Amino acid sequence: MSAKRLQLLGGVLFAAIIAVPAFVESRFILHMVTLIFFYIAMTSAWNIPVFGGKMSLGHAAFFGLGGYTGAILYVKFGVSPWIGAAAGVAVSLLGGVVMTLPLLRLRGPFFTLASIAFAEVLRMIAIDWRSLTNGSVGLNIPFKPGWANLTFQSGKPFYFLSLILAVAVVFVAYRLRHSALGFHLRASASNDEAAQALGVDTRRAHFIALLWSSGLTGLIGVFYVFFIYVVEPSTMFSLTLFSLQPALNGIIGGIGTIWGPVIGAIVMTPFGEYLRFYLGTIQQGLNYVVYGVVLILTVNFIPGGIVSLVRPKRSNRSDGSGSSSDTKEAR
Repeated sequence: MSAKRLQLLGGVLFAAIIAVPAFVESRFILHMVTLIFFYIAMTSAWNIPVFGGKMSLGHAAFFGLGGYTGAILYVKFGVSPWIGAAAGVAVSLLGGVVMTLPLLRLRGPFFTLASIAFAEVLRMIAIDWRSLTNGSVGLNIPFKPGWANLTFQSGKPFYFLSLILAVAVVFVAYRLRHSALGFHLRASASNDEAAQALGVDTRRAHFIALLWSSGLTGLIGVFYVFFIYVVEPSTMFSLTLFSLQPALNGIIGGIGTIWGPVIGAIVMTPFGEYLRFYLGTIQQGLNYVVYGVVLILTVNFIPGGIVSLVRPKRSNRSDGSGSSSDTKEAR
């Protein structure tokens, strides 16, 4: 397919996405598509450190920090959610610094496991610090409709807000991947020692990537809290929802790429909701068995994720010229 046709197809799809709320009245469909947009943003933010080979399973920590910051400021101090969003990003960045500095020396599964521990520690703090977080009971967002309070009588405003978030985070990920930082991260992922020998400060590159990722994740957490109107530890610091799910989306879509997280979120979000609601009623935990089977099949048969399936078709059109531009576009 030519570049012009791809651009035309992209324009048509984007116009169709914008027009959905005007023609679809089903609250379930609007909710599902909004959730897909949130997970596109979440998975793309999670994917930024993966450019350098750092796979975190502790992003629920940043999501929860951002969400709790925005909710506490609004509920207890009457601070505007828009100001709370900026504060949530700042607190998530601080959390990113706290997690990243001691863990940068760790590699592979050790970094991944340590990031899980960081998120679990924050979840326990949120449960025990009852005077601030209201413990396991959590906080409810007062329903005061209006843009100033980021609460609405219909789901349409959040449809567009989540779409803007998704587009913005994907754009940031794209810019970072094709910047000097992105080249340093990919060099580190290929061979960290060789990259250092060539003068690349790989620790600095990983640190900046994780800060970008944590800040964006915290911002998403703030908007998500006002989308569901409640914040409590088991949800906001959920290992399943906001650590494992983005990772699963990325792996199935294609980690380390731009469009892999997007494709993974589009495929796995409705699939995951279906499994959770229907298989979960048959036998608790059965949906995770299916998740595991899907993950095993993906890793064995399409290790590059769904996005890798388009690469052979594009490379064949080069007629053996060996051009890397097609592969770059697929990413």
